Amino acid sequence: MRHIYTILAVFFVLNAYSKQPVLRFKNHQFKIVQFTDLHLISGKDFAERNDSTYMLMRHVIKEENPDLVVLTGDIVVSGGAAQLWREVIQPMTEAKVPFAVTFGNHDTETDMSKPNILRLLQQNKFNLTSSADKKLSGVGNCSLPVLSSEGKSMPWTIYLFDSHAYPNDPKRGTYDWIKNDQIQWYREQSAEYADKEGKPIQALAFFHIPLPEFEQVRTKEAAFGSIEEQVCSPGINSGLFSSFVEIGNVIGIFVGHDHNNDYVGTVADICLGFGRKTGYTSAYHEILERGARIIELYENEKKFDTHIRTMTGTYLNYSFVKK
Repeated sequence: MRHIYTILAVFFVLNAYSKQPVLRFKNHQFKIVQFTDLHLISGKDFAERNDSTYMLMRHVIKEENPDLVVLTGDIVVSGGAAQLWREVIQPMTEAKVPFAVTFGNHDTETDMSKPNILRLLQQNKFNLTSSADKKLSGVGNCSLPVLSSEGKSMPWTIYLFDSHAYPNDPKRGTYDWIKNDQIQWYREQSAEYADKEGKPIQALAFFHIPLPEFEQVRTKEAAFGSIEEQVCSPGINSGLFSSFVEIGNVIGIFVGHDHNNDYVGTVADICLGFGRKTGYTSAYHEILERGARIIELYENEKKFDTHIRTMTGTYLNYSFVKK
């Protein structure tokens, strides 16, 4: 009988250990760190740059004390991917901070498939990445509810989309686009949350490749931040942004992909923003100091504050309030 009790005790401990963390406001605020475009490459020639990237991540997490870390793609871009993925999630694991991942176009060019990467991530108790429906295009499409400070309601949610890599037909442009089934999933999930809470639930969206609407922001005088290259978006506009406008719950969209852009601005009363490139390995001529974007949500307000954090300080403070 003693052995049975011991086995049960071990089972309950392991079960508790394996439970995912719950995202929740603290004193009516919730902070997100966005790391993007880490471009980790295995081998001794890149070890120093990888270590610098991990050092930056630990510095940002320590200084900002986030409630969630989101990595928005192009994270591991070489063979030996499994080891690099284990390394890159260590800063969050050590700090006991929940994290989620959206995949980039270069994450598909390694010796691990996206489903295998997701399985590896799901072995970590701080990972929140999942595939809400395995029938959907891509891997890691999911939503992350953020509970109120009291835990009795869900004032915000975070949508993660797989923005894929490259179209099968090069005549359709350089980069792929978020598909119609993903958009319909978002619309259905938004309706389900609104039904449950009795009102639309305001949200942020994260993915890797910017929408064509980011080019509209780039040409506006009100765009704020570094505007150093043309937006590398899909050649096809699949209508995700128009769904955000129609549903009215997503008030901020954050992406990566363009290493010399970190600007924010608005289109149709939605904030569109680039993260700051985090990884020290360059893919082309890159001019920005490595860093991260910080986003701070307010529990009962349709607003957020955001800034860039690097090893040398904080920059580009920006506040968005939905009209």
